[in-house]
Amino acid sequence: MNSIVCYNEEGVKTQADFFNDISAVRKFAIENKKRTYILHSENLYYFAVAFIGILQAKKTLAISANISPEFIKEISDEETHFFPEEEIKMCTCKGASVNQQFDIDPQSDVILWTSGTTGNPKKIQKKYHHLSTECKELADLWGDAAKDCLFCETVNHHHIYGLLFSFLLPLRLGAPFLAERIEMPETLEKLQDKKIILASSPAFLKRISKDSNIKSLRLAGLFCSGGVLPFESAKDAQRILGQWPVEIYGSTETGGIAHRISKNGLEWAPFSVCSISLADNGCLCVKSPYIAEQDGFVTGDLVEFLDNGNFVLSGRADSIVKIEEKRISLTEVENRILSSGLAQEACVLALSGKRQYLAAAIVLNAKGKEKFFGTSKLQINSFFKDHLSKFLENSVIPKKWRYVEAFAQDAQGKIKRQDVEKLFFLEKICAELFFAANNDFFDGHFPQFALLPAVAQIDTVIKVFNKFFGTNIILKRISRIKFTTPIRPNSKVQLQINYCEKEKMISFEFFDMQNKKYSSGTFFCDFPL
Repeated sequence: MNSIVCYNEEGVKTQADFFNDISAVRKFAIENKKRTYILHSENLYYFAVAFIGILQAKKTLAISANISPEFIKEISDEETHFFPEEEIKMCTCKGASVNQQFDIDPQSDVILWTSGTTGNPKKIQKKYHHLSTECKELADLWGDAAKDCLFCETVNHHHIYGLLFSFLLPLRLGAPFLAERIEMPETLEKLQDKKIILASSPAFLKRISKDSNIKSLRLAGLFCSGGVLPFESAKDAQRILGQWPVEIYGSTETGGIAHRISKNGLEWAPFSVCSISLADNGCLCVKSPYIAEQDGFVTGDLVEFLDNGNFVLSGRADSIVKIEEKRISLTEVENRILSSGLAQEACVLALSGKRQYLAAAIVLNAKGKEKFFGTSKLQINSFFKDHLSKFLENSVIPKKWRYVEAFAQDAQGKIKRQDVEKLFFLEKICAELFFAANNDFFDGHFPQFALLPAVAQIDTVIKVFNKFFGTNIILKRISRIKFTTPIRPNSKVQLQINYCEKEKMISFEFFDMQNKKYSSGTFFCDFPL
């Protein structure tokens, strides 16, 4: 009873502590009379205590990462009790009169609330045996490597991946877990004296710097799920952490479907208990003991089956769009961009103007940054267009391009596509310019008092805009222009351009290093695709 169940900031929690605290929660849940308990605790120890105590009390357990008041109100009724971390702690402080363990009924209801693929809350109904059966499969595969290890998480245990790998799996193996989530790579340095298993996300592994100071980390296993992990990030993780990530593919509805180590290729190996097939819509259909649906679950992922029983993901069904009557997968275009060897990540969107077109945002890798150093955006655009022209028809090659340092991501490491879309509609450009005395713009304006003429300033705005966006805009109509101070020869000037895609409107300001304004204006343009 003195074996360690959990490490936390205060010290350790033993098996005796664990059983006593579970008993306290079980007693509370029985006496409270409510039927359903919505559980939320950032501290994994109190989450685990409440998880087991509620189910031992034969109550329905609901888990939600979203605890906004309106959301909780929406998913509750008179038979529901919201059970946050503070109340769980208070409950355990009271103790229980009987420190006795009870089995959990395999048919106990467990509800997982998820955003799903639409971004709207979705209720996933499971039985406890779906989770326990999956844990057995995970233990059979990786249990030997986890002996004497401390389980740690960088992910949210209110989602199924974190729930399984951060809490249920170590519990089954009799291994301790860390109560606090690891938020930053530097935190791992404090664990160098322990042999650990890390349940991570793509977002966390991407943050691991190439100059990381993590040394001598005793990492026995590294798992990753929740989104796409770029190959270069997986490679960096191996170099810095000493383990190549084992990627898990699945969903809340299905549990784990397959796994892979990307150094061995892009194909996925199904878990032994999963039966996979191709649905009529070309998507993956899965049957397994983890899935509530007797007929299996049809995912939204398009797949290609290989002769060895493995499969390759080829995009999502909802990623198929029609551009000028031609069907194209956004995922296929993204993969073609990645195949250039110069991009770490790519996000392709279908946008609408006068007609629908594709737009691509790219995070260059180290090789890409080196190749394009000092190169104009127009030249980079041309490279990727030429590369894609080897595989795609011209009508489905992206017409707009953006290059960013990183994509905004959610807690699970998935790209926030709505944030990427904003890159193409509301833009701000800042440039520092130097107008030398021998610049042709000053020729004839004026011999006794040289200054940069209005037409030259507008021409400069258009040229900077075209260079930045790789476009060839056409001036349509000048709405307003104001000149405050002349721009003289040998002037170092700041230029700020704001562009509104919806109105095809460009506004600009020229000002000096002390923010004194030279001129400003607004004009409208044609923006041919």
